Amino acid sequence: MSIIKSRLKLTMILLLFVFALFGGVYVVSLELDRIHLTVTVLKDGNTIPGANVYVYAVFPNGTKLVATTCTNVYGIAVFHLSVKDVIKPIIDWNQAEKRSFIINPGLYITSMGVYNNTVYFGSASTKLPLTTSGPIITRVNLELRHPITKVEGYAKMVSTNIQQVSPWAKLIYSAQKTMRETFFKVSTDQNTKASCGYLVEQYREVAFKCTYSVTKVIDNSITVTWSIGAEISWVTSQIEKALVFNVGQSSTGYVSCLAAINYECWEYDYPADGEVYREHRVYIAYYWPDTLDKVIGEDDIEGNQVLLKTATGKGLNSIATILYLDWQELAIPISKFIKYISIKYLDFPQVLNVPLDVNLVFKSAHAICAHVEVYGVEGCTINIYRVEVSRTLNACYQIPAWAIILRT
Repeated sequence: MSIIKSRLKLTMILLLFVFALFGGVYVVSLELDRIHLTVTVLKDGNTIPGANVYVYAVFPNGTKLVATTCTNVYGIAVFHLSVKDVIKPIIDWNQAEKRSFIINPGLYITSMGVYNNTVYFGSASTKLPLTTSGPIITRVNLELRHPITKVEGYAKMVSTNIQQVSPWAKLIYSAQKTMRETFFKVSTDQNTKASCGYLVEQYREVAFKCTYSVTKVIDNSITVTWSIGAEISWVTSQIEKALVFNVGQSSTGYVSCLAAINYECWEYDYPADGEVYREHRVYIAYYWPDTLDKVIGEDDIEGNQVLLKTATGKGLNSIATILYLDWQELAIPISKFIKYISIKYLDFPQVLNVPLDVNLVFKSAHAICAHVEVYGVEGCTINIYRVEVSRTLNACYQIPAWAIILRT
């Protein structure tokens, strides 16, 4: 009998060991596919409990909703996502064919929450590494920026079970169009000319921010005018591409390239006020560095002229001064794309069909470089301006543009 008990005990120990071993392997395999995302929703430094949080995976043809929840009493929302679902498709897309660029995966996050009896909207994002191996741990602070509506008498709940029903969002419409867009411009007058250089560095990264607006479904009224939001795409050039060109007197020179531009319309229901809202997103998903050319794109760069410096002309064959464009962001006009969407998408609010831009920012130093050699008639005073894009018609933002204006 004692022998049988000993054997049973040994068998149980072996079984427990096997279960522990394979259970541990299972847990490890799960972690290798995990993205652990923590989002803290804030307004003016205060955490916002009960805020709706929406997480989107960024793909070449648009964003995809992958998770939603509400923040807890500490204003925090926690998500556990899959590397296979979020990152691997980007790796596969990069490897599918040889392009002059690669893109990075990432998560774009929006939120609606109540602070001081007002519903606010905000966005944030996080770039993810190009790896198929987890776990990946990322933390994001999302600031609620834009007031949506008042909700008088809204009671601030303090329990961890703040909202019983999970928040939802659905894609109403999306479109992508490849267009040639203008990145750089130099304009002269009758007394000046310029020699220009433009360079996209190899293995340097830029990001494009999302331009967005929010409207009410019931009447298409604007609750958030077009604004510049968080980064939504990350592009690294795989080649070096350089252009050199001259801009004669009373002329204008341009640099442009092909870019894939996305529009998305997402619909949200917010229980605090019972209203249904639509978020309109416009952004450049990627661009082709190898398509850089010395031609104007679909849109011209226009805006306020800000004086950079003055120089004295030394003759049209002697350099008066050299400008190096070193600001780390630039506006890319996409108004023709908005007009295209306003025609194609019948429910597009026409109040949003206004001049619009996308904001490009450098993630790597000197990702794009440009310089302008300025020439002027001897003795003349050359006023050198840069262009600042400032949108106020159903929009609210200012972005410097890579545009130089020479005037005497």
